[in-house]
Amino acid sequence: MLEFFKRLKIRAKLLAAFGSLIILSILLTVYAIISIRDILIVKSVASETELLSTNLVRIELASKEFITEGYKEKEFQQFGKSQHIDAFTKFLTHANENLSVLSVSALAADPILKEKIQKISTSKQVSDGFNEMVTLLKRRGFKDFGLEGQLRESIHAVEVSNHNFDKVLMLTLRRHEKDFFLRKELKYQDEFNNTIKAFEKALINQNDTSLAALLLNYQNRFNEVVEIEKQIGLTATQGKKGIFFEELKNVKEEVAVISQIVAEKAMDQIAQSRLLLVVIFVIQLIVAIILSISYSNVITSVIKELRSAMARLAEGSFPEPLIVRTKEEVGETKKAFNQMLDRLKMASRFAENLGNGQLHQQYDEAYKNDVLAKSLIAMQQKLNETERIQAKINWTNEGAAQFSEIIKKENVEVTMLADTILKQLITYLKANQGAMYLVDEEDNSLERIATYAYDKKKFIKDKVAIDEGLLGQCYLEKESIYLKEVPNNYIKITSGLGESPPTNVLITPLKTREKVVGLIELASFNILEKHELDFVEKMSESIASILLSRQIADRTARLLAEAKQREQELVQREEELKQNAEELSATQEEMQRQRTQLEREIKLLKSKLSLHDITLN
Repeated sequence: MLEFFKRLKIRAKLLAAFGSLIILSILLTVYAIISIRDILIVKSVASETELLSTNLVRIELASKEFITEGYKEKEFQQFGKSQHIDAFTKFLTHANENLSVLSVSALAADPILKEKIQKISTSKQVSDGFNEMVTLLKRRGFKDFGLEGQLRESIHAVEVSNHNFDKVLMLTLRRHEKDFFLRKELKYQDEFNNTIKAFEKALINQNDTSLAALLLNYQNRFNEVVEIEKQIGLTATQGKKGIFFEELKNVKEEVAVISQIVAEKAMDQIAQSRLLLVVIFVIQLIVAIILSISYSNVITSVIKELRSAMARLAEGSFPEPLIVRTKEEVGETKKAFNQMLDRLKMASRFAENLGNGQLHQQYDEAYKNDVLAKSLIAMQQKLNETERIQAKINWTNEGAAQFSEIIKKENVEVTMLADTILKQLITYLKANQGAMYLVDEEDNSLERIATYAYDKKKFIKDKVAIDEGLLGQCYLEKESIYLKEVPNNYIKITSGLGESPPTNVLITPLKTREKVVGLIELASFNILEKHELDFVEKMSESIASILLSRQIADRTARLLAEAKQREQELVQREEELKQNAEELSATQEEMQRQRTQLEREIKLLKSKLSLHDITLN
């Protein structure tokens, strides 16, 4: 038997080993489902019983609330409606529904349960008793309704009458009335009637028969209220009230017995199911252990051989290929392991060559579609891509360093610096020609300050309107314009072989702090790659900064020169003003001297005239 089992394929071995376990598991599962179903049925009956008990408690609570306070509501006294009556009816309906469910359940076959459920279902004493109390309480009334309303009308008729009567006796009657309503004790009725008799005797002695008639009516109404209170029940155990609550108590006790029986059956069902499940599980466990030991002894030798080879492979060394003796699954496994070994060796050599820098080697076509091979080839592609990216980064850094050296040169005239920058940029990008423009804000134009390899016949003007053509568009939008389809009449590149239109034109704003200070225009036969465009964008910021600083420096120098010239003119003018002031001072002194002399001459003439007048007289 053991040799036959050894000759079976692994698939057949597994089916034989685990088939019995599956059968046992199915049996265990089926029995578990049946047991769970039975338990759920018992649980549902128990739940229904609990709901029945809860509804009975709610019925009792609604009844008590109605008997104590609910009947006093105006809506009940007027229309016979009350939320407590509705609640009683609702919960009574639910209780009857619970009983209906219990009566058709599987446990209803039990004779004790069947008898008790049928007894409760057919009993009408709870509903009839409650309806009788509703009728009596409606007849009794409250305040202005029913017998109590009539009682109040009768005493009101006595109190508003114009007869002279003993107020103390009247107050005593009202006190006995109130005491009875508060304490529900019959001794207050006797005291009331005795007081009435004394009151009537006094009225007869006074011959006041009309007031005696009113008083008699008051007594009759009071006694009617007392009688109906007796019918209802002065205490919870008397009258209709006592009968109702006693019957409700009996029903609750019957339901409690039902609940206890259902709970016991549920516990018995659970214990029985648990025992059988444990027995089946133990049998399954024993069979599984026996089959596991048998199966492990059959394949242990093969697993040890594979484990040894895998352990050596895990330690980082390649084991010897496994010897394939059979063609069943174990033999196929050894064959697959040997193939995996060959693939790993090939992958190891390929990875080693990659590590040595041989990034363009070819993977063996026989293993090219392997997952590991695809990963290594993908890594090779990523390394090549990384190398290309690094080359672009190095190209950008080297170009930035060269331009940094050019920009660092100080005391260089702007046009010369622009020529140097433009030439270096075109040479480094391997473009063909280009131009650099500065913004002239005074006459609102773009002034070309540097060119390289341009056809002079096409560019006679040194200035371009700031809103003209692509240059103006680039200035206004403050963004680069890169054309891959250049119009034939846009520009021509001249060489020793003739003239040809460029295939690519790049116009980049020289922008710093969102201010455009100039433009660079490049033309080329070659397509500019993204990193070259980014390089131009990056360099344009540095170029813009240095040109702006140079412009500011030139403007500052020009302003200083103009200031010095104005200072010299002011000094010269000050000298002239000083000289004029001295001449004016001398003129003023001469005029003062002449004025003094003239005044003397006038005085002299006046004195002579005075003497002449005296002589004539």
